[in-house]
Amino acid sequence: MAMAACGLPNDGSYPHDPGDLNRCLLLLEAVPDVRDHFDKIAALGVVWERLIGRWANIEASFLDEAGLNWSKAQTAPKTYALMRDVKGEEPGVVRFGGVSFRTR
Repeated sequence: MAMAACGLPNDGSYPHDPGDLNRCLLLLEAVPDVRDHFDKIAALGVVWERLIGRWANIEASFLDEAGLNWSKAQTAPKTYALMRDVKGEEPGVVRFGGVSFRTR
C-alpha cells in the first residue's frame, strides 16, 4: 500500500489474511493520507480493486471482531471469510482444502 501510494514500483502484494489486514490498518492509522491514494492501490490488480471496493466493510468487520492491533481478540474468522469472499479467484493462487499456494 505504501509503495503504491508513493508511486513507487512494487509487486502488487495484497493482504491475504487478517494479520496482513491489521498491518495495512496500522499503516493507515500512522499515515492517514494513504487513503487519498486508494485509486492507485486499486489499480495494482484485480484483487486490490476488489479489496479497495469493499475496504470500508472489511475494515469495519476487523475492527469490530478483533480491534486494531488485535486489541479485542487474537483471531478474526468472520473477517477472514469476508476477505476470501471479496478476493474471489486470486490469480496465481492454487487452493487445496484449507491451504493455498502462490504459483508466482
